[in-house]
Amino acid sequence: MTDTATKVSSRAFYHELRAVLGPLMKRAGFKVLGGGRLGWARQGSAGCLMLWFQCDKWGWSERWGSTFTLEFQLAQQPADAMTLRGRFERVGYVLEGFEALDELRARNNAVVGRLPGTLADEAVVNVLEDGTEAVVLGHRVDAARAIYGRDIWMNYHTLEDVREWARYFERNLLDFVALFEHERRSAEGMARIRFDRMMARIQSESDLAAKTAIFGEYIAGEPDAHFRAAAEHWLAHARAKLRP
Repeated sequence: MTDTATKVSSRAFYHELRAVLGPLMKRAGFKVLGGGRLGWARQGSAGCLMLWFQCDKWGWSERWGSTFTLEFQLAQQPADAMTLRGRFERVGYVLEGFEALDELRARNNAVVGRLPGTLADEAVVNVLEDGTEAVVLGHRVDAARAIYGRDIWMNYHTLEDVREWARYFERNLLDFVALFEHERRSAEGMARIRFDRMMARIQSESDLAAKTAIFGEYIAGEPDAHFRAAAEHWLAHARAKLRP
């Protein structure tokens, strides 16, 4: 059998990435992070910086391969890894607003475009109430430029796909680590922080009229059109509840 017909287990995925990224992370002062996933930890003055790759729990399929993501966490100690302690983000939010996010989309599209299920047009898509499409089975090439953060899961089907990802992360991983460690944010990333803070105020407020006032205040002062539109969507729902 060739790689294109051979199942790629999570163990094989981690093995390929470890072979390439292990020496890189060791030179950067990281130690191997324990647990069933592939990760590293580095203790510093701000706490323990950790990152790990996580494969899809549903495993690999012949038509669609599998997916993985990359997570970052800053907490007190390695024992806090993969918990809700400290600060944590997945790669799709760490890269929000930076050119690297769209580069990641393009790199993943190259894999998705050659999946057997993609080539046979087997993806199942549902159309939502607002007219947007959601893939419910399989994967499709993402044609829209990636600007705003989202929960990204990257694709692989063959061992060569995994090796290409290993080479990609060998070039980029330490830059991603620095973005997370130093909390470097793009304009879009700062806009998300403002939106999240506004939503926290909304969630702590029990009075519906007060919620609509918070939304209105935020919308009036928010320069980012993407997050302003999200707030307007929620405000419309809140106002509908206020109607007699």
